Amino acid sequence: MPISEIHHTAINVSDIERSAAFYSEALGFRKVLDMKADQPVNARLLRLPLKGLKIRSIMMVQGSSTVGEIELMQVEPRRDKPTPPKRPDDLGIWLVSFEVKGEPLASGVQRLRAMGVKFYSDIEEIDLEGYAPMKAVIFEDPDGNLLELVQLPTREEYQRIKKERDAQRPAK
Repeated sequence: MPISEIHHTAINVSDIERSAAFYSEALGFRKVLDMKADQPVNARLLRLPLKGLKIRSIMMVQGSSTVGEIELMQVEPRRDKPTPPKRPDDLGIWLVSFEVKGEPLASGVQRLRAMGVKFYSDIEEIDLEGYAPMKAVIFEDPDGNLLELVQLPTREEYQRIKKERDAQRPAK
């Protein structure tokens, strides 16, 4: 089965208006669709009981692409004991990562800090074996879901670094 890019990621939230404002103001997403998704077909698809089910969904995008969307969902009624957001030592998806382009990562982080966003650490440079150093930082959305901002080297930087590393490798 040929698959292209990831179309969207659904993120359950406790307050959809607060989360939509965060993803819009902090990360530059814009709302393209605001809908109710509480029909019998939704209950069947999501394996949720239909009785009393209320789901509101907001689709948010960057630019004009229809891939890489975020779907914020507020489902009611909620579980009596909701599970906490995933962490790196849990099974399953635990982080959503966004590539920062068009501005230095440090500028974006500074702007988010001014909005009150708390980061797990300062920007880290991670040297990936077989690739090139990238910069990354992790923080939480209003519901504690882990988000990452990464800045990859440009194609030219990658090629320069690869050439330098190849020159340093001992000949076989």
